[in-house]
Amino acid sequence: MTEQEEHQTPEPPEEASSAPATTPGEVHVPAPKGAPVTQQVGRLVMIVAAVLFGVFAVFNFQYVDFNWVVGGTEVVDQGGERVSGGVPLILLLTAAFGLGLLVGVANGWRTRRQLKKQLKGR
Repeated sequence: MTEQEEHQTPEPPEEASSAPATTPGEVHVPAPKGAPVTQQVGRLVMIVAAVLFGVFAVFNFQYVDFNWVVGGTEVVDQGGERVSGGVPLILLLTAAFGLGLLVGVANGWRTRRQLKKQLKGR
């Protein structure tokens, strides 16, 4: 063994790695796991909105007058007690929340579809 061979440090055997090969001096940064921060924030906002809606709906269970497109409904009271008619406010709130959710999801779906078409055209 020569003097030069004695001072060299042995190189560790190469291990199979799923990381892409990098050039010397280049640092490999693994892709983040999970959803992007914007999606996480969006989900949190949706959860908070749903909880607030639920609390608001629970405290608004009384019957109310409502004018439908094809007619109306009125609460008939007798001695301070509801006898008939009206629509439960929670039903109206749930319907409005559901319609708003449907419009939001449809708009997001349409926007993603348009972006995909734009990216395909490039």
